[in-house]
Amino acid sequence: MVFLHETQEVKEKTGEDATLPCRGHRGATITVIKWNRPDLKSHEYVFFFGDGRSHENYQHESYRGRVKLRDPEMKDGDASVILKNVNINDAGTYECQIREENDKGKSQVSV
Repeated sequence: MVFLHETQEVKEKTGEDATLPCRGHRGATITVIKWNRPDLKSHEYVFFFGDGRSHENYQHESYRGRVKLRDPEMKDGDASVILKNVNINDAGTYECQIREENDKGKSQVSV
């Protein structure tokens, strides 16, 4: 298992959509994506993906329905998200954390 961490700052104008770029390793399977803002001081996320789907119940209420994966298939390790309809409260620094599994390190058993 590999963990990656990136930060991104949002500077878009009010009403625009912002893309928050984050990328894992090519060929790896992304199992968890966590986007958060350290200044929110909450245990809720801007975006949370795990078990093959996004979980709005783990999102901070101000982000529900406004954040989605840029590429739902996460091709080439793309864990970027789109934040829709940016407002003044969205200004700040965002952190992306990824957990991935690399197929190269797995063993196979044939019966």
